[in-house]
Amino acid sequence: MFLFPRTGILARTMRIVVGVDGAGAYESALAWVRSLQFEQPQVILVSVVEPPRPPIVGVVAPFSEEASRQSMRVQAESLQERLDTVQQQLQADGFTVETALLYGQASTKLLDLADERSADLVVLGATRKGTLQALLVGSVVRAALAHARQSLLIAHTPPAHQPLHAVLATDHSEYNYRCIERLVQFAPQGIRRIAITTAFDLDEETLQSIARAIPAAQESGAEWVIEHLHERNRQVCERLRFLNAACESVVVEGLPIPAIREALRATESQLLILGAKGHSLLERLSLGSVSYHFAIGEAVNMLLLRASE
Repeated sequence: MFLFPRTGILARTMRIVVGVDGAGAYESALAWVRSLQFEQPQVILVSVVEPPRPPIVGVVAPFSEEASRQSMRVQAESLQERLDTVQQQLQADGFTVETALLYGQASTKLLDLADERSADLVVLGATRKGTLQALLVGSVVRAALAHARQSLLIAHTPPAHQPLHAVLATDHSEYNYRCIERLVQFAPQGIRRIAITTAFDLDEETLQSIARAIPAAQESGAEWVIEHLHERNRQVCERLRFLNAACESVVVEGLPIPAIREALRATESQLLILGAKGHSLLERLSLGSVSYHFAIGEAVNMLLLRASE
């Protein structure tokens, strides 16, 4: 069994890359950065100037080279002005901030910079507005979910109220525990209540496998699994004591997506915190697919934790 280390957390600079788009989705993302109160954040604001999309041949006349240059020049000036404004606002709030204006494909450039700067967290705003720039933001979110090496904070809406409540879904795999260690390192002090949530789908075959491996579970069956998972959840709560948040254990028999959805509703949580997937008998959650579902399909504000290799 994987055990959390007993040591405390060490103060460290946390590098946060924030995508600043032209459609305003970044505003929700920055609201979460402020509200979560991460430990010693160093914010890198990034905007990407993308070339105009090619016209539809035979329907729209091709752009001239001069028109393309002019379009990118206007876009660059607008994004740089926005970067300067946001930088001043964050510095007035006490953040250490720098900016970067890049050229190329937004998702590639932003993730490359996050790698180059050894970022801990990439923060992106997402929106369902129908503008071209909002669609580009959506593509960046999808690319980050699939390819980013860093943890991700994906914001669909700003925090609706304080204090913040969060659901942390865990499958109790070793990798997931390493992800939780990342949360401890990030040390967000803005969360006041965390519901440690585990879902399990116990079919007859799995129950028999557990009973053969663990004689104590033979008589009580599902009740043994529930109590065992509550105990593991309590261990996670103990590890998170440095966050100074109230912590509770939630165990639900059922599929992970509806179970997490219900936990978010019941605990009035505005943020879903996820790690990755496990493979043992009691690690049936596949949180990778769950994270994609909530980030893209249900517009849930989400902190996706990725452990360092």
